[in-house]
Amino acid sequence: LAMGKQGEYAKAFQFLNLGILAYLGDGNALAQISVDKNIIKGTGAAGFALWRSVYLSKQVSWRNRVLVALDWVKAKSFGRDITRI
Repeated sequence: LAMGKQGEYAKAFQFLNLGILAYLGDGNALAQISVDKNIIKGTGAAGFALWRSVYLSKQVSWRNRVLVALDWVKAKSFGRDITRI
């Protein structure tokens, strides 16, 4: 443990596992999320829904949440812009 300027020790590091999310592409994902003492698992479309819900909930502001959700709707409706200048 490291000692500070005033002789006190820093707190020991503790890892808090909030879950695992992996986007696989093509609307599929893997998700394992810890809620209280329960573990929620999802694969495929269910994992993708969990992935997106966690992604939106971790946005800093409501403005960002709305912009991200609108971007997802726009990309689903019109596809990705693949033009190059």
